[in-house]
Amino acid sequence: MLFDRYGRPLSTLRIVVNNECNYKCIYCHKEGMYKNKDGRTLSLEELKVITKIASKLGINRFKISGGEPLLHNDIVDIVKWLNELKPNDISMTTNGFHLATFAIQLAEAGLQRVNIGLPSLNRNKFRYVTGVDALDVVIKGINIAKDVFLKPMTINVVVLKNINEHEYLDFIEFASKFNARLRFIELEPIGEGKKDFNNLYTPLDKIVEFLEGVSIKMYIREVNLRPVYVLDNGVEVEIVRWYRNHKFCLYCDRIRLYSDKTLKPCVGLNNYIDLRKCLEPKIDEDCIESMIIYANTIRKPFWNTIDLA
Repeated sequence: MLFDRYGRPLSTLRIVVNNECNYKCIYCHKEGMYKNKDGRTLSLEELKVITKIASKLGINRFKISGGEPLLHNDIVDIVKWLNELKPNDISMTTNGFHLATFAIQLAEAGLQRVNIGLPSLNRNKFRYVTGVDALDVVIKGINIAKDVFLKPMTINVVVLKNINEHEYLDFIEFASKFNARLRFIELEPIGEGKKDFNNLYTPLDKIVEFLEGVSIKMYIREVNLRPVYVLDNGVEVEIVRWYRNHKFCLYCDRIRLYSDKTLKPCVGLNNYIDLRKCLEPKIDEDCIESMIIYANTIRKPFWNTIDLA
């Protein structure tokens, strides 16, 4: 396994498989949403080689995202390949719009769990945040997903001021019906979230205060030191505070592989590493391995690189 200068293990590769999306979400990170200048994107063969080398180097967790990963033509084949590497975890972050169509195929291919972005349980608010009237479609997918994956799904809720900040009790009840984990996430000034951050950002203090009063247990996940509150109805509620949180960054364990053939050690920094010289005109496995090792050496906590005073 690889360790960076802070002694942090590199155990997760987030694979941003495409730059397409069917939502215009007001807080989208826009990972992979840029257009490649030359139009070339990572092929399935190239992805297989890169992930095989990553696995050899000790990366044992793969998280698939986009854009919207379920728009990728080879998404089931990607999952099948990753499963052949026998990692500890294969997960996917999705908006859930196509989940009803793909959930069973993905589970059979080896996907262990899904994280589903759900901004509101109110139809009008959902449409306002995403630009799509699709709440019923996403819930249909959740209904199917709850029965087919090896591990419980996670409902991701980005908490937005004056939009969904008061829905946390409804989300807790919703998660209990689907045997789902629940994750409340503070808005991050990344991608679309930058545009109206000052108006939409709200801290999670009120939700945390409620959880501390009703939970029967609390533990800390190693990944980003995220607190998880266990409620008496069995729901586990995770709190994600990235903004200005040096502890969150200090316990990061991942790098990102983008569909334009670049690696990125940190979502908050523009430190892209171009893999094209390792892939074109032919695939050079030694070059890929050296670039992954290099990406690990330049990993550093984003919020430790600026003045937090």
